[in-house]
Amino acid sequence: MKKIGLIAPNLAGSGAEKVVLHLAEMFEKEGNEVHIFLLENIVSYDTKGATIHCLSQRRTLFKFFKGFGDFLLARRLRKKINLLSADGVPFDLIASNLPAADRVTEKANLPHCQYLIHTSYSLEIEEFRKRGKRYRAHKKEKLYHRLYTDKDLIAVAEGIKHDLVKMGIPFRSCKVIYNPFDFNIIRDRAREESELNIEGEYLLSASAFRPVKRHDILLKAYRKLDNPPPLKLLCKGDPKLENLIVELGLQERVEILGFVKNPYSVIQNARLLILSSEREGLPTVLIEALILGTAVVSTDCISGPSEILTGEMQRYLANVNDASSLAEKIGLALEKYPEIEYTALEKFSSETVYRKYMELHQLSYSS
Repeated sequence: MKKIGLIAPNLAGSGAEKVVLHLAEMFEKEGNEVHIFLLENIVSYDTKGATIHCLSQRRTLFKFFKGFGDFLLARRLRKKINLLSADGVPFDLIASNLPAADRVTEKANLPHCQYLIHTSYSLEIEEFRKRGKRYRAHKKEKLYHRLYTDKDLIAVAEGIKHDLVKMGIPFRSCKVIYNPFDFNIIRDRAREESELNIEGEYLLSASAFRPVKRHDILLKAYRKLDNPPPLKLLCKGDPKLENLIVELGLQERVEILGFVKNPYSVIQNARLLILSSEREGLPTVLIEALILGTAVVSTDCISGPSEILTGEMQRYLANVNDASSLAEKIGLALEKYPEIEYTALEKFSSETVYRKYMELHQLSYSS
């Protein structure tokens, strides 16, 4: 049995945070002792009895003090790690997730630590420059070089590793390990009764409303389609999103469903799932949809989608930030979609991913 620590800012509901729970489930299923450390006590997901340690109730004050706030949280984190290691059994692996947690983890100076990189940082920096926020872009670039220089990194997609190399970050090591998916659990949860009762055929987007997800491109593409099924948005409501729907005259065809703890039956019953992002890491929802037998269309953003939609499914990758291209691919998918080859998804299975994690720091897969 191994002792595993997973660190994240919170479990508020984004894709990377969901990955933390998937990792915890994977390690626990294999008989390991797993602890999740959160910078603040915000949990939206069903944690299923996972052992969670919160370093604060809300980190507003710590954020105000910036670097000193990170230092205070790092001291709390190190203290908890030491207490949990007081039985003479140290942590075999500690995995930090997202920059907010990475800043604290780095200051804690923990052993056997890996930093998981979930998205493209170069595109994030480029976005700030495009918006005229050059100082913010410079600070971000400087931060990522400081955080990850001479560190052991895990990129959740090949495209992300290439991105880190392109940025010139002199990491100690960088392994590509995809996020884990328990196919049986996902399919079992899809059979559970849903919180939502959706009748009839529908298209689905299951992305949080954030600029990078480009709901504007999605809605403009949808408006170009000839009499498509209704579009459901699986995300929390937001006045900006609601106004955009009204501006495009789609209020009779587009519905915001809100956040759902168990979205799997909604995904499984969709005619088609659409991802319109301009950047991703390894988009969880694409893999989950394919596991459930749901057709998907996605933008061909910097990492993830092209590693998921392989073979015949490559035809359903649209140009980034191009509503016409996305509309074309949606129309193509509604006309005909190839049979999903589940063998091509095995690289994302929990069993495959677990073996790769056990190779880190000479962890024995057989023990």
